[in-house]
Amino acid sequence: MAKKPKDQVPNPNSVVNRDVIQRLNFMYQASVYLNTVAASVPTAVPQPKRKKRITADHLSRNYVSAMKVVGQKTTVKMDPAVKRTLCQGCHSVLIAGSTATVRVKKSPSHTHTMVYTCTQCKMTRRIPAPPSGVSATDSSSAEAMDVDDSQSGNSRKSGCLPLPLRSDAGHVVFRGQEQITEDAIVGSGLFAV
Repeated sequence: MAKKPKDQVPNPNSVVNRDVIQRLNFMYQASVYLNTVAASVPTAVPQPKRKKRITADHLSRNYVSAMKVVGQKTTVKMDPAVKRTLCQGCHSVLIAGSTATVRVKKSPSHTHTMVYTCTQCKMTRRIPAPPSGVSATDSSSAEAMDVDDSQSGNSRKSGCLPLPLRSDAGHVVFRGQEQITEDAIVGSGLFAV
């Protein structure tokens, strides 16, 4: 079996377990929507003779726990960005200002750490904050000047961004079945560099 050339554009139809990924995506989007609806709808006064009411918040948590079970049974790994938005304690979606409080703290190993605290179960989650580097247009001028961050303790150049955040990282973006060029992305607000 020969290796595929690196210049070949990936085909969106050849994704392995596409139906499972779409199912996980639907459950995640539904749980986020239900959390936003649950935050805006006032709670009703409970009536003593009725059974326990199922609220949108409970349904949202059920979708998240079902999403975790489906991911484990089908051995499909969830995206780390999605995992970071899920509470490990109560299975709710962490939405800043609604279901979670977000604080930025200084960290000795990283420059800053974002601390997400779930408002339901008070469980905290610490995630290293993304680097606040210079934009791609300013990076060439910063590298030419050889600017160092000596006051913050970083010996790296401020214009040197990690590979995923650079504009020349080689990402391919699709909208449906159509590949989007970088020229179309810049002005439409779909892609932030």
